[in-house]
Amino acid sequence: MKKTLLFLFILGSFLNAMTFEEANAIQKVQGSLKALGAYKELVEQNNPQAMHELALIYLKGDGIAKNINKAQELLKKASDLGNAESTYILAKLYLSNKTIFFDEKKAYNTFVDAANQNHAKAQLMIGRFFLLGEIVSKDYEKALHYFKLASKQKEYEANCYIAYMYASGTGVFPNFGRANSFAKSEYEKGNKFCIKVWNDYNLFKYPKDEGFRIGDYNVPVE
Repeated sequence: MKKTLLFLFILGSFLNAMTFEEANAIQKVQGSLKALGAYKELVEQNNPQAMHELALIYLKGDGIAKNINKAQELLKKASDLGNAESTYILAKLYLSNKTIFFDEKKAYNTFVDAANQNHAKAQLMIGRFFLLGEIVSKDYEKALHYFKLASKQKEYEANCYIAYMYASGTGVFPNFGRANSFAKSEYEKGNKFCIKVWNDYNLFKYPKDEGFRIGDYNVPVE
């Protein structure tokens, strides 16, 4: 009898367990505070998505007091479980000199971890580091490599950096036509960096890419 009751209790608990999707729906409709308990329960079950969302709640102070320590702890756990977005947010946390976790070397390494998980925004950040010589030494070949990786995943901000490199001849032979092709779409959308590159190098004068087709990525994805 006791075993039967225990089985029914466990079965009932299992059937009543909330999924991440259900908890997330509660958050969207009723607010973060209402979803807090469900997220915490899912965290106990090692659900990386719940860890990530709960970390953001603590990070923003969304309905509760901010707790950056708890946010970092949850982001790290989710990152260790393979959540690329958590890895990226964790890297941004390490990069911020407004937190106790500020550590540029750790930030760079964590961005690399996210980039290796094909996180486009992390790839864009790594490209910027190599282009500008921030945290690491300048390496234009690596910068272009990471910008192309991000661009292929439709992280369109990367196109502006690729356009800049071709227009200015930074690490590559100048190619105004190719710069035009990479900058045009974001220029038309009002991207400030693309507008600057477009105007600084008069890219409207070069509608055709007449350069050698070197490598596997000479035209941006749409």
